[in-house]
Amino acid sequence: MTAVALAPATPTVARGGGRLTRTGALLRLALRRDRVRIPVTVVILVLMVASTLAAIQSAYPTVVERQQLAATVGSNTAFLALLGPALHPESVGAMATWRIGAFLALVVGIIGALATVRHTRREEEAGRLELVGSLRVGRLAPLTAGLLAALVMVGVASFGVALPLVGQGALGALAFAFQNLVSGLAGVGIAAVTVQLASVARTASSIAVSVLVGTYALRAAADVQDSLSWLSWLSPMGWGQKIDPYGDDRLGLVLLGVAVLVLGAGVGYRIQATRDLGAGLIADRPGPADAPGLRSVQALAWRLQGQTLVTWVVPVAAYLLLGGFLLSSVGDIAGDSPQVQQIIEQLGGAGAMQDVFVVTIMGFIALAAGAYVVASLARLHAEETAGRTELILGRSVRRTAYLLVNVLVVSVGTVVLLVVGALAMGTGNGLAAGDWGYTGQILGAALVQLPAVLVVVGFMTALYGWVPRLVALGWALVLWSLVVGQLGALLDLPSWLQDLSPFSHTPAYPLDAVAPGPLLVLVAIGVALVVVGVVGFRRRDVVA
Repeated sequence: MTAVALAPATPTVARGGGRLTRTGALLRLALRRDRVRIPVTVVILVLMVASTLAAIQSAYPTVVERQQLAATVGSNTAFLALLGPALHPESVGAMATWRIGAFLALVVGIIGALATVRHTRREEEAGRLELVGSLRVGRLAPLTAGLLAALVMVGVASFGVALPLVGQGALGALAFAFQNLVSGLAGVGIAAVTVQLASVARTASSIAVSVLVGTYALRAAADVQDSLSWLSWLSPMGWGQKIDPYGDDRLGLVLLGVAVLVLGAGVGYRIQATRDLGAGLIADRPGPADAPGLRSVQALAWRLQGQTLVTWVVPVAAYLLLGGFLLSSVGDIAGDSPQVQQIIEQLGGAGAMQDVFVVTIMGFIALAAGAYVVASLARLHAEETAGRTELILGRSVRRTAYLLVNVLVVSVGTVVLLVVGALAMGTGNGLAAGDWGYTGQILGAALVQLPAVLVVVGFMTALYGWVPRLVALGWALVLWSLVVGQLGALLDLPSWLQDLSPFSHTPAYPLDAVAPGPLLVLVAIGVALVVVGVVGFRRRDVVA
């Protein structure tokens, strides 16, 4: 996109309007584009909260059992870092918010940051904002509409996830909504600055998410070490924790999130008013046009997908490293609860708890690998609509080779993601418990998920090959697999609906033995779908 130099803002704007002219129209457009994304996101988060509440009610129905849970898990350093302290075991609502609160607050913050980037810098990078700016639109209207659209998403998500908890007390549910809202507001405020600093949406998102994850780490350090408790005041997750749902219910702390939003928006407006369209303080570095490492389709595919892979591998490895440190302490989860102890005995004893933990964690990592596949292969459609695919195919590059190379690169990326994550978890367990031999089982638990991920690869390839505008349906497959995995049994879904998720057919290794039949079937389905996608890509027109 050609950068267009814009004159510094003046009290009035040419074209007969103010700086915020047509903000309402741009906001309506942004919300229309999010008309599916918002409800789907909220439904998934609500189901996660509902399942957590149901699990607490089922496993720890009495106050004594919840007190024992808080005494055992609450004194474990790893769980303190992950969840924070369990302060009010007498309340089911308090224990449910403790179990999911810190993680959910981080998720809502990231949702707010990514929504801000999507409606501002990504629009600018794609060239659509240049077209909008040529009309009667105020200089600050696009940024304002983007911030408002992100706030709508954050608000709906924050108050939506509180609905399952209303039965435990309306005030506590409101406090839980504010706990998530304070992080969401901070995420929007942080992204309001990063979209001005970075000239590429991917960089703006990475910086914002890294800052939020860093504040999560500050909260964890504050909970683990009493001498560092002051660090929690530097973290939006720490502020949300201090709101203390179903405890003190300090609703006024949400104003700290409002302060970050106002400060971030103010900085963003100041930079937006003077910078050139498409510019940023952190310039994009495309590299030399004649780089020898980009003279083949394979090299170009690795160049395009490599950075995406790194942005997925690093947080997954960090998460599993922490999971490895937790692995030797999972037996503390049971406490003296007879229900949980009975479940453990049915599984095969206390030693089986480690296997259950690994199976559960690897199920989430498999879904993360599936999400990586969707995000990576969806980029092929973006490259095509931008006109770059036509330029490549206009040279001596065959369509089949182009598509298969990209599919192969993404498939190898999923293997890297799973293997690195498993090794990180094995390293954490080895450092914490000295049990390095268990790393083999962890690696096996990761690799048995690969055939299901390959089905996602095939599904995305088929969509791109025949109907590229529907590649977003890949997210529906991943989200459905998440719902089935978490709530399939709880909602008593029909088996045929649960079977639609490829991840429901992977063995629960190392808890159960591995049967090769279902894995081979999944691989065959994935390969068949890839072939279907290649046939479609060879037959259809490429977007110019």
